[in-house]
Amino acid sequence: MAYNKFTLKDLEDKFAIKNFNHEFIWAANLPSFQASSRLMEDLSEARREPLATEKAKSEFIILPVLKELRRKNYNRFSYFSGYEFNVDRKNGLIGYCDYIFSAVPEKLTIEAPIIFLVEAKKGDIEYGLGQCGAEMHAALIFNERKGISRKTIYGCVTNAYTWCFLKLEVKSLMIDPDYIPLTFSNPNGVLAVLQWLLDDCLN
Repeated sequence: MAYNKFTLKDLEDKFAIKNFNHEFIWAANLPSFQASSRLMEDLSEARREPLATEKAKSEFIILPVLKELRRKNYNRFSYFSGYEFNVDRKNGLIGYCDYIFSAVPEKLTIEAPIIFLVEAKKGDIEYGLGQCGAEMHAALIFNERKGISRKTIYGCVTNAYTWCFLKLEVKSLMIDPDYIPLTFSNPNGVLAVLQWLLDDCLN
């Protein structure tokens, strides 16, 4: 088994991680985020691309959004794209993660604490929830092995146009039912949530 084989039921059966439909993102708490002209130009160009695959959506939409977050938070975190993240082979916590965020800036290797993971899917958001949850659980284990006890890991499953945010606290996986939309002309809502989660992790 690998991350992409996990379902929400597998997480409960194997690790006793229960999932809850729970709103944890409150609009009133979100910071304002105004996308730069650079990102808007990238998204305008993406509109004209054939975005039929996960890879295309990741390259032309998801990655530019994450790079925008990085530019607005210079020297606060590192992110890794497409890295192998083998934490516990015996329990199937192995495989590649689309994006991993670490609270250690300007590093070439993944270091603790890991604070956030983003998983890209071609279409069905729900299909990726178990996979993202497994990666989040692995991140908690990774942090603990490095001597960093973090109670919370955040995650996200997105098809580029819809972003579903998750929060793992020990054995409780909260899935916010208010999916956040992203359009070529308005990425600010997703960026505001990403900024809020980043601030919560780093402050």
